[in-house]
Amino acid sequence: MPEITDAYGHCGLRKYRPLPDVIAVSDRFGVARSVLVQHMGEFDNGYIGGAVRENPERFAGVFLVDMDAPDARDAISRWAATGHFRGIRMAAPSILTHLALWQHAAALGLQFVVSAPFPPAPAQALGRFAAANPGNLLQLTHLGLPVPADAPRFASLDPMLALASAGNVNVQVSGMHQRSQAPYSELLPAIHRVYEAFGPQRVLYGSNFPVMGEDTVYGLEIEMLRSGKLGISASALPEVMDANARQIWFRRQSLRAGSLVWRCAFG
Repeated sequence: MPEITDAYGHCGLRKYRPLPDVIAVSDRFGVARSVLVQHMGEFDNGYIGGAVRENPERFAGVFLVDMDAPDARDAISRWAATGHFRGIRMAAPSILTHLALWQHAAALGLQFVVSAPFPPAPAQALGRFAAANPGNLLQLTHLGLPVPADAPRFASLDPMLALASAGNVNVQVSGMHQRSQAPYSELLPAIHRVYEAFGPQRVLYGSNFPVMGEDTVYGLEIEMLRSGKLGISASALPEVMDANARQIWFRRQSLRAGSLVWRCAFG
C-alpha cells in the first residue's frame, strides 16, 4: 500500500487538539506526513510553525491572517518569512473583497488552501486568479462541501468543477463527515464528479482531523479509500493518498519572501 500524506488537518491549543494527539492518531493509522492548516479564528500561527520547525519532514504548515486587520499585508509577509509555512488559508469569497492580499501572497510564492464552498462569483474569480498566477497552487477543500440533498447531480458543484480547466487547481477528498455519515453513499456521485473532472493527479486525500470527532473515523475513511469504496481506483491511490500532496507541500521550492528561498528536506 502507498504511504499516506494527509493534505489537510488541524491542531491547536485553543481549539481542536494539540500536536501530540495529531502524532498519536497519525502513527495509529500509518500517516507519514501531515499538512497542518490553521483553523478559523486563530491568527497566532506560532504553534503550527513550531511543529514544522521541529519536524519539517513530517509536517508542513498553512497559516491564517485576519484579512480585515490594518496590518494584514505585513502579517502575511511576516509569517511567510519565518520559512515554516508553505501556504496560506483563504476563504473563497475573500478573493472578491481582498484581492490585493491574494496577489501579495502569490508574489511571495505561497500556495493557497481555499475554504469551501465555491459559489459562482468567487469560483469565477478563482479561475481568473489561477490563470494569472500559474506558479501558485490552489487547493480547494472538502470536495466543495456537496449538499446531500443535491444528489445525485450535485449541480451546486458546477462552478468549482469548472476550475478543473486550470492546471494549478487541486481538490481534496475530505470532509465527508461534515455532510454525511459513513459509508457516505449519497456523496459518492459528488466524489465521482470531482475525480472525473480533476483526475488522479489533482485530487488529494485530507483527513480534516479532528473535526470528524471519533478517531476511528480517520482510520475508516483511509480504509474506504484504499478499498475503493469511495470510487477512487486502486491505480490512483499512490497519487491521491501520497504523491500529490507530497509534491505540493513537501517537495516544491516555494517561499520567495524577500531573499528567502526555502526547500524542504525532500526537495
